[in-house]
Amino acid sequence: MTFTEDGAVVFNALTVKAVQAGDSVRLIIKIGGEIQAAVVVMEAMESGHVQISVSPDDNAQKIVDLIHKG
Repeated sequence: MTFTEDGAVVFNALTVKAVQAGDSVRLIIKIGGEIQAAVVVMEAMESGHVQISVSPDDNAQKIVDLIHKG
C-alpha cells in the first residue's frame, strides 16, 4: 500500500507512538468500518509504503476492494 504524502506523515506519527508505548499496544486496522487486524508495531514506518499480509483464510482482493471503497 502506498500512502499520499499527508497519509505517510500521519501513519509515521501513529507508528512512532505505538513503538514508544511498547508491545502491549496494538495498532488497529479498520477497513469499511470493520476491524481487520490489531497489530504490534515493531518499528516506526518511515516510508510511504506498507506491505500488509493476510492469512490464507482471508481474501486479499476483498481487502483491496474495501480499501478503495473507503
